[in-house]
Amino acid sequence: MFLVAVTSSFFTVLMIVASLGVLSGQVFAQKIGEMSEIPKISDMNLSQQRVNSSQVTESIRYVSVSGLAFLPLNQTATYSKEVTQQLLSLNSQNHNFAVGSNIFVAPLNLPDQSRLLNLTVFGQDADKQGAVWLRLKRCDHGQPRCVVIAETTSTDVYALGSFETTGLSLLNEVIDNSLYSYLLETQLTALLNSGLRSVRLAIVDNQTTAQAVTNVEKWSLSGGVRSFVLPNTSLTEIRICADDLSHLSNSTHYPRLLVDGKATTLVSKQCVTIWGSKIELQRDFNAGNSSGTYQILR
Repeated sequence: MFLVAVTSSFFTVLMIVASLGVLSGQVFAQKIGEMSEIPKISDMNLSQQRVNSSQVTESIRYVSVSGLAFLPLNQTATYSKEVTQQLLSLNSQNHNFAVGSNIFVAPLNLPDQSRLLNLTVFGQDADKQGAVWLRLKRCDHGQPRCVVIAETTSTDVYALGSFETTGLSLLNEVIDNSLYSYLLETQLTALLNSGLRSVRLAIVDNQTTAQAVTNVEKWSLSGGVRSFVLPNTSLTEIRICADDLSHLSNSTHYPRLLVDGKATTLVSKQCVTIWGSKIELQRDFNAGNSSGTYQILR
């Protein structure tokens, strides 16, 4: 009887231990299941990387136009296109040009709402009495008017031969294909196998709506303050916005934006995005108060 009782108690203990083991296993499995739903640190880092990469919405790309793509403005022009040298040049023997006989144009097809950053011209200039001129023009759809956005010439980097102009900065020129068409115009006054080889434009896709709105600061020109210098110390992309300026008597009293010495006037309740190393807002002595915001993009 004693042996039976001991045996029965032993099996009872075993059953209790087994039950506890099953229960512990279920609890452990449940905890494991809950833990599997918690993001791992590596997953969180990867997710953050994806967020960061999604905020990088702009990248610089280039549009190139060969000198061989230019067509004469005057069909009586005498010129040559040398494929080996990739050079558009004049066949004239003197510098007396008929009207339009030394001007050539090439249309541009640029992405709508992209921004022009700079323009570089390549060619040859072996003529001290002439030059290779290049103009970027914006032309209205609805009326016969073209505006020169930028202009450069080989004489700025004259080297008796091949030249490459310094990248010409283009201040906040946003392509608007709904209102304008765009073209390149070259005027050749240099002879002696001088001419245009190519033009390169640097552009940025404008996707500011996808950018996170952060680091927005205020600027103000009021009281005795006539100048506001932005705090960047190197080449920086900055978005500058003006508040309502309708209280000013006329647009000549609107604040001026100076980017590396080049001036433009802000527009009421509008923003501009520019690149520059020294950026400053100014107002005239007799102009009223003005304010707005700025955001350092990169």
